[in-house]
Amino acid sequence: MKIQTCLLLLFPLMGNAESVRVIRFADSEPFRMGTVTARRIVHPGLGARKTTLNFSQSMPGAEFAQHVHDNSDDTILVLEGEVNLRQGDSLRLFKAGECAFVPSGQIHGTITAGTGEAIMISFQNPPDFILYTGARDSSRPGAAPPKGVITPDAVRYVSFRARDGQFSGPGNGSLKSTGSRHLLEKGKSLKSSVKAEGEQVLFVWRGGISLKMSGGATHQAGERDAVFVQGAAEFEITSAAAGTELIQIQAP
Repeated sequence: MKIQTCLLLLFPLMGNAESVRVIRFADSEPFRMGTVTARRIVHPGLGARKTTLNFSQSMPGAEFAQHVHDNSDDTILVLEGEVNLRQGDSLRLFKAGECAFVPSGQIHGTITAGTGEAIMISFQNPPDFILYTGARDSSRPGAAPPKGVITPDAVRYVSFRARDGQFSGPGNGSLKSTGSRHLLEKGKSLKSSVKAEGEQVLFVWRGGISLKMSGGATHQAGERDAVFVQGAAEFEITSAAAGTELIQIQAP
C-alpha cells in the first residue's frame, strides 16, 4: 500500500484534464537509466493510463540499463543512428528506420552503436509507473539484476519506414497498442479518432502539424512536439510543412 500511495503521489490521475494536450519538447522531463538521460514526454504524471512516450539521444557506448516491464509492452524506434538491443550478453543491432517490439517480462536494454549519436523514441503500453522512479535501473551500485526472462525470438523487429501506415500491432504481437508512421507533404491531411476509453499520441519528428477537432478547436504542434488525446474524439491532422514525419500511437 505504501508503494502504491507513493506512486499515486508521484503520478496523480488527472481526471479533469483536457482531452487534447500539446506537449512541447522543451517541457519534457529528464530521467536517467544507466548512462543515458532520456526524456519523458507523455507519462502518468500527465494522466496517461494506456500509453507513454519517451525520447532519448545518446552517444556511442552509452547504455540504457537492462530492465524489465512487468506488465507493459515496450516499442523502441530508432530515428537516427544505430543501437544494439541488449538481452543479457546478447546484442542485436537495429538501425534508423527500424523498431523493436519487446513483450512484457522480457529483459532488455540498449547500447548506442556506430560512430555517431543515436536518437530513439519508445512507448510502453500500459505505462510502467516504476520506470521513472529509477528503481528499474540495474546499473546502480548495489542494484539487483532485473527479474525477467530472455526468450529467443520474443522480441520482434520491423521497419517502420518501409512504407506509410501501421508498422506495429497484432501482426507482430502488439495487442495493447498500434503504431503508425506517416510522411506528409505540406497541406496533406488524414483523419483519425479515439474511442471513449482510448488514448492517442502524435509525435512530430520532422515538420509540423495542425490538428482540427470535430468541435472546431485547432491545435498546432512543431518538430519534436507531441499531441496527447484522451477520450472520445474525432479530428483531422494536416501537415504544416513539407516532409512532415509523424509517429502515431493508438492505445484503445
